[in-house]
Amino acid sequence: MTPSKEGEINVNFKDKSFCFTGNMADLKRTQAEREVRSRLAATQKVVNASLDYLVIGSIPSVGWKYGDYGNKIEKAVELIKEGSNLKLIPEDEFMLALENTPISGSGELDKKILIIRYSSLVKSGDFDVEALETHLAFIQSRLEFHATVRIEEPFIYQNLYNKYEGKDLANLLLIRSRMVKILPLEFKSQTLVSAITRGFEKIRGLDGELSFSEKQEGSASFASLLKEIPQSINFRDQLKN
Repeated sequence: MTPSKEGEINVNFKDKSFCFTGNMADLKRTQAEREVRSRLAATQKVVNASLDYLVIGSIPSVGWKYGDYGNKIEKAVELIKEGSNLKLIPEDEFMLALENTPISGSGELDKKILIIRYSSLVKSGDFDVEALETHLAFIQSRLEFHATVRIEEPFIYQNLYNKYEGKDLANLLLIRSRMVKILPLEFKSQTLVSAITRGFEKIRGLDGELSFSEKQEGSASFASLLKEIPQSINFRDQLKN
């Protein structure tokens, strides 16, 4: 696995409109709406032809497994089929957009922020859960990263975002982890990136992708936002749900 720099984001904010649906793992909906407005975008409660983005929380409703995505998502899909430019955005992509779109005048720290993301499709019951938990605990406690891990249903990405097309997702789960650390400007981040990469490579049953980015612009506002996002590496608890 070769770590890569994160690419360009697909979400713009200025003069755009956002609506939210589903349960978000990182932010409360009021917090997410505040972040949107602070980036010169508007929020609305309904899905219609004027909407630019429908952000979908990463905690699925029970009905999603049976194709019942709720009124907002179903209305958005209908509008897209009719030629609307409206886009369905998963929560993870929305959070990436927040990180990469600083608030005007938000200020910089005299340090930089390193953000590492890891994602992998895994076969349920066929990967080393204990080794993954141990590595995440090491990243959080020993390397002192703000760390989160989410388990998501990949069929949602296939059905709603046209990802994993043609891939048999039966018995597969999607693991997503985000790790964030504030570092001195002169610190060579590649040392940490390489150590974390090697740790994931050693875990049986994982074969994912790792990307990273560094930023100073707008780092003060992102550091403040980070305090509102709860850390979560309780992997086993999520598997039970």
